[in-house]
Amino acid sequence: MANSEERFTVLYEQHYDAVERYVRRRLDDAAVRDVVAEVFLVAWRRLPEVPAEALPWLYGTARRILANEVRGAGRRAALTARAADHGEFWADDHADAVVGRVSLTAALAGLSEPDAEALRLVGWEGLTLRQAAKAAGCSLPAFAMRLHRARARLRQALSTGSPAPVPTLKGEPS
Repeated sequence: MANSEERFTVLYEQHYDAVERYVRRRLDDAAVRDVVAEVFLVAWRRLPEVPAEALPWLYGTARRILANEVRGAGRRAALTARAADHGEFWADDHADAVVGRVSLTAALAGLSEPDAEALRLVGWEGLTLRQAAKAAGCSLPAFAMRLHRARARLRQALSTGSPAPVPTLKGEPS
């Protein structure tokens, strides 16, 4: 038990900041700590399965937890919409979406989620192709092709310069 605790403590201390940055880039501030805590809870529960090179495994776990968060946010939004049908009419304030527009963010928002995730894993998280492929849950050749195509689509989006609305919640459909 002490060996497991020591291994987890080292894992936590070495990778907490990287996992938090990964999550923070994809989610609003309110839920970041909860998601990061859940990532490390999964790591603790599955400690024997965590490989020696743990960061890509942790990113993959975070990616799956974030997907659950996005699905949950979608369900909450649908429930809110259904509840609004039974109450008074109200409209969202669109000022937040307007404030966040910058060319790169708009170009990334215009990409598909797999394309944007491939670019984030390599560009923002600094993973190698092999590590990023592992975090994305696909083979190295498949990820390399995905990254190549994502870079081409990003270049195309940046060259057109047409801004797209930025979602309020990173990773949540607008």
